[in-house]
Amino acid sequence: MTGCAANEGARDGAGMTEEESLSKPLEEQYALAGERYDELQQRVTAMQQDIYGGEWRTKTSAGVIPGSGFDLGGKLVGDTRDNSYYYTSFRNYVYDDSTHVTLEDVRQMWAKRGWDVTEDPMAPGNTRLTVTAPDGYWYEARDWNKGEFNLAMHSPVYWGSVRKTNDAIHARLDAENAGRAHGDTFDPDEDNYVTLLPGVYRPFPAWDALEKYPSVAEE
Repeated sequence: MTGCAANEGARDGAGMTEEESLSKPLEEQYALAGERYDELQQRVTAMQQDIYGGEWRTKTSAGVIPGSGFDLGGKLVGDTRDNSYYYTSFRNYVYDDSTHVTLEDVRQMWAKRGWDVTEDPMAPGNTRLTVTAPDGYWYEARDWNKGEFNLAMHSPVYWGSVRKTNDAIHARLDAENAGRAHGDTFDPDEDNYVTLLPGVYRPFPAWDALEKYPSVAEE
């Protein structure tokens, strides 16, 4: 069976077919990528607030660039390294007795939503909880028993020209960084992390960033 035949009519996390998505001009695909990035961040924010309302550590720029949907291993029938993508997000915070939310707390929280929670053992002697929500978003929680709680999420897989879109994102991300578009809010520390409250995340680069920072774009 050819790739085209295999994925004919297969719909992604937004209910779109490959043909519908890839036939859109780059600017429209870019706008859709931005909307999907924001959708994931909104879910991240809600989950953070449910767990801990204080500051979390994250690598802000990394999550702006989507990964190839192919890397998730067949979540979308017919996807390749070039025609699909998904967004990821990672957050963690160091807790004490007053801010410690256990995995059992999280399990109950997710179970109340009607989610089917899976527990996976991890060496050395740690576990993680994972769940895929009905809307296709995947969540993972880990408590390393050394005072650090970790939350990871990824979006569903979407059809899209991932290399062209990523090149466009990279260029605009670099332009905004060099142009100090967001001041020092997202400047990383020496370990390439920033510490942010829930709801504060790196905005998706504006489509017109290259026009706003032309000297940067020309370098």
